[in-house]
Amino acid sequence: MKKFVLLAASLAAVCCLAVAQSNINKSTGAVVMLPAQASPYATEGEREQLHLPGPEYRSGDGWWALSCKISCQLQPARLAVSARPHPQYDGDPVPGQVLRFAPASTDLPLMYFKPFRAPATALRLQAGPVPTYHPGALSRLKPAKNTKGTMEAEISLPDGQTARLVPTLLLPPKNSKTEEPGQSMLVLDLVMGSKRQSLDQFSFGIDGNTPVKASEFVRWAGDLDGDGRLDLLVQYDYAGGTVLVLYLSSMAGPDQLVGEAGRFTYYPIDVAGC
Repeated sequence: MKKFVLLAASLAAVCCLAVAQSNINKSTGAVVMLPAQASPYATEGEREQLHLPGPEYRSGDGWWALSCKISCQLQPARLAVSARPHPQYDGDPVPGQVLRFAPASTDLPLMYFKPFRAPATALRLQAGPVPTYHPGALSRLKPAKNTKGTMEAEISLPDGQTARLVPTLLLPPKNSKTEEPGQSMLVLDLVMGSKRQSLDQFSFGIDGNTPVKASEFVRWAGDLDGDGRLDLLVQYDYAGGTVLVLYLSSMAGPDQLVGEAGRFTYYPIDVAGC
């Protein structure tokens, strides 16, 4: 019983921490990012706006919308922000913001973004069609060759190269005192030719790691920054929140294929998280 109480207290603390953190620093990195909807629980009517807790965003120009239907397009957008209290599960409403973009996109965008700390000229952004190798819902992902039974997938690139997306399970060493293994992690690796880069860790609920599908976590792949190399938009959360990361080849470091340009992290505070 004592162990159960401690576990329950620990889970409650994690939930409270997630609620607290969801109010601040939702978008980090050189490129400020916003998803098309704040939460996986958003209704059809809520997709015309984003309602988020906290005072993080300001009205202004310089935003872009990436949308895909038959083809993928970049469209300049302006953000309008108004204050509105945000409901909180099992608690009083907290200060919040309603975010609306104009002109409204005819398709549900994959993301909105603004190169806040990275000049738009450096990313070569322009309105119109965007070279796309995997447009999200219209999947062009293929099972990786000679890896039957794994979660790997491939993206064909226009120069004849192939990008492999490899979810990799990392098993920690056994604890020397208990002889029991610690918690394993499922991470995403990007492989092109002889280069391999570990990108980030998937996030799951209290049940632990589960199988993942590239058609679910790869939201988009193409050339957003105009340098002729692969860029990726990846969703890492499988616990009811949003962890959306934009990778750009133009921001890759030494020996990297891509670099993290921006990240949006949010766990809804108006639903039970545990």
